[in-house]
Amino acid sequence: MTGTALRIAGLTAVYLLTLTSLHPADVVVGAALSTALVAIGARARAAARTRAAPASTPGRRPPPPLTRRLAGVPALVGGTLVDVARGTWLTVGYCLTGRTQRSGLVAVPIDPSTTGSATAWAIRVGIAPDTVVVDVELDPGADDDHRGRMLLHVLDASAPDRVRAEVQDSYERRQREVFP
Repeated sequence: MTGTALRIAGLTAVYLLTLTSLHPADVVVGAALSTALVAIGARARAAARTRAAPASTPGRRPPPPLTRRLAGVPALVGGTLVDVARGTWLTVGYCLTGRTQRSGLVAVPIDPSTTGSATAWAIRVGIAPDTVVVDVELDPGADDDHRGRMLLHVLDASAPDRVRAEVQDSYERRQREVFP
């Protein structure tokens, strides 16, 4: 109940900040919209929980506790900033010096435990200016080591195995604890 009230208050505050108004009618409209969004979100989460596979699927690690996940957020944010800085440096070097690199597509096998994890991974990888996520395919019924693939367009695709290793390492070291 407290969580619901906090969500409604937070969404209403964002609505009012966007309007830059504290007029009573705006507060009522914001509260009504926020309540509707929170109710829709609760229904969607309940429906997703009924469809979701059990956390103890063979071959999969159970998700870490919330405190451990939150403890990994600084490393995730810091690592993402490092990836963005590195990608920006490579892109600026490419644009200013005219270095020719072999840009191209690289398919990276992925094995996230949820679609939310795959989405977060794709967003993180795509933030860096030297990488564009072209496609993410998940196959939940796959029995092999990987449930799908992420297709990336990278500025330097001269060594696709190196790109795959960097992306996988980034996921393992930075993101797996936060978005399992």
